[in-house]
Amino acid sequence: MKIALCQTPVLWESPAENLRNFDIIVKKITEQNSGTDIIIFPEFFTVGFSMNKYVAESLDGVSANWLRYKSSETGIAFLASVPVKTEEKIFNRAIFVTPDGYEYYYDKRHLFSVGGEDKIFSSGTSQLIVPFKGWNIMVQICYDLRFPVWSRNVGLGYDLIINIANWPSSRSSVIDPMVRSRAIENLSYYAFVNRTGTDHGNSYDGCSMVSDFKGTPLNPLISDTSNHFFIFEIDLNLLKAFRNKFTVWKDADRFSIEN
Repeated sequence: MKIALCQTPVLWESPAENLRNFDIIVKKITEQNSGTDIIIFPEFFTVGFSMNKYVAESLDGVSANWLRYKSSETGIAFLASVPVKTEEKIFNRAIFVTPDGYEYYYDKRHLFSVGGEDKIFSSGTSQLIVPFKGWNIMVQICYDLRFPVWSRNVGLGYDLIINIANWPSSRSSVIDPMVRSRAIENLSYYAFVNRTGTDHGNSYDGCSMVSDFKGTPLNPLISDTSNHFFIFEIDLNLLKAFRNKFTVWKDADRFSIEN
């Protein structure tokens, strides 16, 4: 499988302008003829990490509809996070759309209380594992990275975690060790997709990466720094062979997560 990590700068609370910029990035990715299967954008990809509840959209809003249209147009799956308003609550919601019309949603479990995220958004209660092209893919958002219990791969239920983030450069030194640890602990690939640029009070330096199941960072097949994307290839057969040979997952603790 080939995945495109887009560590894009995000213009503050400007969905239309951001989407115009992302149109260009998607065009550049498809021009590579790399066979990309999933294009991944960061958390709150059209508004930045805003606590303004008025930028929240419905699932029929401009951001979600753009993801659907681009997936249908390109034949590639898309993943990004959007502030979504329901009748009673607002969620930091990841939206995974496939070209054949399937959609999956994940509401961020761990809200960043240090930044007041929990004052605006409601916490999700369920993990999400997406079946796609023979892979089982767990979706997470940013702060979830810090909580290994939420990532626990009970019974090898997933093969890849994708975490989409707005992770500031002031704390970026912890990204690499935590991504590699989650991959090792769970015998899984881990893709971390973080934005670049600046917004109100924060700067972001990307640090997007993919770790294999041994904790080894992978090198991208294609790096286009001017257009802010990297394309990686991951191999499910290699993962399965390693799991069959090194069966430490059978000794894992059995427990359930309470909401």
